[in-house]
Amino acid sequence: MLTLGQATLDMFSVYSVSTVYNDRRETGGEDGLMTGVGAQSLEEFGYRSLRQMILQGELAPGQKLVQEDLAQRLGVSRTPLRSAIAALERDGFVAISPRGEATVASFGPARIADLFEVRAVLEGLTCRLVAPSFEQKHAMYLRSLISAAMPEGDSGDWSAYRSADQEFHNYLTTLLGNDFLTRQLASVRDVLSLSLAQGLLRAPSETYSEHMEIIAALEARDADAAEQAMLRHIRTTISLMRKRAAEDSASHPTGATAGAAV
Repeated sequence: MLTLGQATLDMFSVYSVSTVYNDRRETGGEDGLMTGVGAQSLEEFGYRSLRQMILQGELAPGQKLVQEDLAQRLGVSRTPLRSAIAALERDGFVAISPRGEATVASFGPARIADLFEVRAVLEGLTCRLVAPSFEQKHAMYLRSLISAAMPEGDSGDWSAYRSADQEFHNYLTTLLGNDFLTRQLASVRDVLSLSLAQGLLRAPSETYSEHMEIIAALEARDADAAEQAMLRHIRTTISLMRKRAAEDSASHPTGATAGAAV
């Protein structure tokens, strides 16, 4: 048993609450890469395969996609591969030049901030929709998740907190029961992950209280407060991004550095 404030946390209940989330994450969920084509079309197989290669860093930002090599590697013809690349461009993973050359998308601070604006709205809406059915066991789980991951003292190792932060946001999505919104959020987060691999944008000591504010609003089932708390949480980060984008632009008058992370 774990005591958090006035509430006592039953660890079995926490495990039960998080089972669906963890199972989905570990198996790859609906976005996981299948080991074979199976029931997928060749275009879908090509899309999922290339998307996972990009997310895992096998294909780096700015790298040219050579269709002949990729077709041979994936065991598909160039026709479905071209369709897959076109779909990846639509979803923001690939850039195609006027000459038709495809490269893995690169992101500067300004573009990342734009994506975070979309994320802020979607996650704020998530909190609004989740609040009416939010339960104390959900609050206990999220509080324990963030609290247990806080770095000790002046430790500069934020890796555990970063993982907890990602799970915090993803977990709220699993409570939605809204497949369309879930897919939109997953797409935005995946694109952002390409440029945010270096770590957290703000210190745990700064964002801890923001996470607790979100949890408290959800626990009170106050949809307005929960939505606004999430919006403030993400838009504080966006303000930092905009500042860095301006600084980057001043340092590189011709444009933001390709692939720059924030």
